[in-house]
Formats: sequence, structure tokens, C-alpha cells
Amino acid sequence: MGKFTVDRFGQSGPAHSPLYSIPQQVKNATHFLFRHEADRNAVDEILPVGCELVDGPAIVWTLVQTATEYPMPYTGTYVFPECVFDGRTFTFEYFLMVTEDVPMASGREFWGDSKKLCHAEVHWSGNEAYTTCQRPKGLPLVNTHFRIDAQIPAEELPEMPPGLCMKMIPSSEEGAPLQVHQYVEDATELIPRVDAAGRMEVYRGTGSVMMPTPTAVWPIFELAPIRMLDAFLIRGDMDFGYGRILKDFNA
Repeated sequence: MGKFTVDRFGQSGPAHSPLYSIPQQVKNATHFLFRHEADRNAVDEILPVGCELVDGPAIVWTLVQTATEYPMPYTGTYVFPECVFDGRTFTFEYFLMVTEDVPMASGREFWGDSKKLCHAEVHWSGNEAYTTCQRPKGLPLVNTHFRIDAQIPAEELPEMPPGLCMKMIPSSEEGAPLQVHQYVEDATELIPRVDAAGRMEVYRGTGSVMMPTPTAVWPIFELAPIRMLDAFLIRGDMDFGYGRILKDFNA
């Protein structure tokens, strides 16, 4: 009889050699953060049932997070439109592309972020950075261009609403409904690093987000900017903690 009981399982699979554990951390990462206005009808089209457009312009957040140091070196590109669910403002975690298996699997299994693997590049020239997210390699889905203008107090950063994840796990049985179907609020905290002068590494800049490929395979181009609002660079750490189930469709 097998002796490997559930109390010996890791927090994630494979049970004998877990891929990840919670909480997770990204250390000394560079975060490019952009906000832009997008077409309201395009945003409304992709919002999940029960979510509504925010009043006023349809605001979309784009985050490129890149780290080369342990405990999780990777690059991720994220595009999140703002929405309202149950009277609260969230960012719907719609487009999530990463370069490594740990953030992909943990996002899918734990919080409900349906991530895909991608090819990502970050290039610097002086005080300018260019990032690209490609899938397949050579097909750019989201590119960004950022120029550092000035270091600013952290209080001048806009407050990003919490993320709303649409967690879905299919059933193994043919014709059965989703095994898991939930809306989950994630839990992330971005902690800016402090430079030698005691100032937080937060910079305001000039930036652009480009979604240059009109493909039906991943039609992120439909959320392309009508107007850029602002752009920032934050160097620091991010902690990923336990989330909260907002709605369980199988309950």
C-alpha cells in the first residue's frame, strides 16, 4: 500500500517536488507602470459577467516587471483594465504573459491568473527603456517605451486598485462544468527600494504603450491606447500573498 499521504504533499504539484510555495517574492525588480485610456466598448466586451465599467474614461494599467535576482528572476507583462465588482473598483487581470514556469503555474493555480509563457526583452539606452512581449517569438503583442524624467516621492504614485482574477479549472470529465470557477482578489504589495540618499526609487517619466499586432489569437490590440495618462518606474520588491475568494460560482 502506498505510504505517501496527503500530509506529506507540497503546497503545489508535483506533490513530491513542489514547483512553488506561497508567499512568493520578487526582489530588486524594475517595474514600468503605465496608465492609458482605451475604448469603452472594447473594455466592456472583455469584462467578465458581474463586472461593470468604471465611470468616466476606460482606464487600462500596463505593468512590466523584470527581475534578474533570486528568488524569482523573470519578466512579466500585464494589462489590466479597471472595473467595478460588487461596488468596489478592481483591475481585471486580463492579459498576463511571463517568461518562467513558476509565475505562470502559481498564477493559474493559486490566484486564478490565466498566464501564458512568452518571449520578453528589456533594452536600455541612456535613460530610456524599451520592452517587448512576444508570442510566438517575433510577434510583438505589447511593447512599451519609457524615459526617466525625475525622481518623485512615493506619495505621487497613483494607487493601483486590487486585482480581480477569473479563476477557472476545467473538469477532467467530458461534458462536466468547470471544476473551479471563482473570482479571486489577489494580494500584492510593491515596496520601493531606498537609494543611498534615503529616497525611494520612484521615478516619473514619459511613456508609451504599443499593441502593434491586430491578431485574433490574442486580440490585446483592441485595448490599445487612445490617450496615454502617465508613466512611472519603480525599483523594488513585490510580495505575493494569499488572496480572497470574492465569488464562487460552484458554491
